[in-house]
Amino acid sequence: MSTTVAGFAVQDPSSPDSKVYAAFAYRDGTTYRFATTSGGEGAWVSRNMRSQQNKTLSSADELADIMAKTWISKRGRGYQQLLAGPVTFEVPSALGEIDPAHLVSAISNEMPVLSATDATVSRTVLHAFSSIAPAQSAATAPPSAARTHLDVDASERNGITLPNGKVMYPRQVAGHTDVAMLRHLRSTDLYVRLHGPAGGGKSTVPYGAFGDELVVMHGHGDTTVAHFVGQHVPLPDGGFEFRDGPLTRAMKEGKPFFLDEASRVPSETISVLMSVADGRGTLNIDDLPGSAPIVAADGFWMIIGYNEFGQGVRPLDDAIKRRFPIAIEVTADFTAAESSGVDPRVIKVARNLHTQNAEDQADGGLGTWVPQIADLLVAQRVLDAGLGVEVALATLVSACTIPDSIEDVREAIEAVFGFEAQALVLGGRA
Repeated sequence: MSTTVAGFAVQDPSSPDSKVYAAFAYRDGTTYRFATTSGGEGAWVSRNMRSQQNKTLSSADELADIMAKTWISKRGRGYQQLLAGPVTFEVPSALGEIDPAHLVSAISNEMPVLSATDATVSRTVLHAFSSIAPAQSAATAPPSAARTHLDVDASERNGITLPNGKVMYPRQVAGHTDVAMLRHLRSTDLYVRLHGPAGGGKSTVPYGAFGDELVVMHGHGDTTVAHFVGQHVPLPDGGFEFRDGPLTRAMKEGKPFFLDEASRVPSETISVLMSVADGRGTLNIDDLPGSAPIVAADGFWMIIGYNEFGQGVRPLDDAIKRRFPIAIEVTADFTAAESSGVDPRVIKVARNLHTQNAEDQADGGLGTWVPQIADLLVAQRVLDAGLGVEVALATLVSACTIPDSIEDVREAIEAVFGFEAQALVLGGRA
């Protein structure tokens, strides 16, 4: 049995121990509960926050109101760094009061909703526990109030093992769970494009959703139509045989197709996806003249992943964007870094840069560089290799892809570690 919980976690970085406060709302039979926990950053990382209160309320409206007021109160008292939520999630439980440690452990796997306000908190609670928000009729309620909540089962919330043996942790997207959304959309002709900075984990989402069933193709600047559809290959007897490419194979076998690095593929080449994605679901292979078009079998579906900036990256054609209308930005998942054993201090540097970037952009600025999960894992591997914190932090400085942000990275490191990291440079003779 599982219980739906709505919650958020905020932090006051300037307080002693960088205090963290988390608030939760859940239903206990016919009543509702409001629970809070608090503790230093170490307690948050170790999932050992202490329980502060656990109130029983009579309605979802009361619950939404107290959660929103708590948000306003804490944000006004210095808890300006958002660690997680506001989101809904599931925890295994029976009726009754839930152990705060279970709630903290569950919400620590969620990402922050950086644009959240007290109204966001209220809506999150009401959508979790009310079929229709207060003062609304069924005719005027927003579509999201009656939507299906797409989620994974409890076992997958604790991590999904990918084909390469690594573990990914499902994330929230508009009130749903990412991999559950992809699985659901597979039965439609609504195709998905995942975009975001390099190293953010775009490829882990389709792998997490479909595992070994996923047919993957990696794009590059020299990609041709033959790489998608297939080509004739020589045989030992001197003849030739046509071998299907990954797109053709996925269509015939009814499997999900994932094109990674789509923005590196030339526009005239990626247009091969047009007829497949525009509702016809067919593919003509020019190298097989006279052959019937390939018709997508049931179960076929498409996802593309791409970076919007970087060397060798091309702007994605608008016609392709229209055929992949579900656009999801994939950014750094710091909770995945925590679960992977990355040093909490390194994660704090990344979180601080993430907050700085969001605040700068909200003020109309260009923002700053934010380390992605791949960058954090490299830093930890350096630590694990015994090379020391100075070398590990140097990898973060060197990973920064925005020259104007290097000073921000150094300052963020100094604020946490107490010294300014530098890129590695050879010195005098040893």
